[in-house]
Amino acid sequence: MVVPLRAGGRTFGSLMLVSADPTRLYDEEDLDFAQHLARRAAVAVDNARLYRAAQERARAALVVEHVADGVMLVDRDEIVRLWNPAAERITGLTADEVVGHRAEFVFPSWRSIAPVAASSRTAAQTQPVEINGRELWLSLTGVAFEGGTVFAFRDLTAERAVEHLKSDFVATVSHELRTPLAAIYGAALTLRREDLRLAEPQRSGLLEVIATESDRLARIVNDILWASRLESGTMHTVIEQCDAVELARSVVDAAAQYVPPNISLSFVAHTDVPPVAADRDKVRQVLANLVENAIKYSPDGPPAERERIFEKFYRLDPNLTRGVGGTGLGLYISRELVQRMGGRIWVEARNGRGSTFVVELATA
Repeated sequence: MVVPLRAGGRTFGSLMLVSADPTRLYDEEDLDFAQHLARRAAVAVDNARLYRAAQERARAALVVEHVADGVMLVDRDEIVRLWNPAAERITGLTADEVVGHRAEFVFPSWRSIAPVAASSRTAAQTQPVEINGRELWLSLTGVAFEGGTVFAFRDLTAERAVEHLKSDFVATVSHELRTPLAAIYGAALTLRREDLRLAEPQRSGLLEVIATESDRLARIVNDILWASRLESGTMHTVIEQCDAVELARSVVDAAAQYVPPNISLSFVAHTDVPPVAADRDKVRQVLANLVENAIKYSPDGPPAERERIFEKFYRLDPNLTRGVGGTGLGLYISRELVQRMGGRIWVEARNGRGSTFVVELATA
């Protein structure tokens, strides 16, 4: 005798009863008993299935809540039904502001995002998305199902900015290296010419060009090496008692040898400055970077750029429109070195009279 297992309006199995006595015949009473037993069994099985499904949904919800990627569920009417905490962090929009609204309310460029889920095999697509007036670069994937579409997205805005800066850095360094190399090569070729008699002032001038451009080339390579050592973690500091006044004086005296005529350098120090606990060579490098930048960008260095000048690869004049060279690494290196010595470095405006760079180090 076989009776169906029915629950919740669905038939999902059957119950078979077999008698060991081949002569026995089932009657209506046996059928009623079997059906009653099947109903109870069906309810028990259905409850177990519902409990398991609830557990799976709870686990899925927990994962969605804690996953690092933003997750958005859009139904077939393009209404947002799910917006996880990561999506809030990435976009700055809370679930209360998003859930229940149309997707195009959240993403004005929704028509370029929706096709991402056209195929379940579609790879992640990176595209710019405007949210509340901000441009974010998001890596998006989407999977469509019967009830709508699930989108996952990751914020690549910072990574893209770094890639852009790296590209600018490569172009800048290529330009910066080409200029001194061309000058050195040209001066050396002129000195080697046997058909050209050079007076002593001319020879001295060409040798000065070679020496000056070689020093410039060494500074460029030195910046790159410092940055590489900082990135790889191989930069070590030796903290000792240092005379900050003498270090600063030596840096200013060295810079005075190449300062252009329209720039004046002065050195002022209090008489009671205590020794500092720092790495002598690192402090000298930091101060040299600051003085060199002051010479480059005086008197009209852009005040609006103060917030970004300590970023890696950032240059005030990326297109070289002002003829100011450099790798864009000097202030980044300075910040990293000061922090590794337990200090702070920052810049302050002086009411339209330029900027003051401050390096703070612990006393010995």
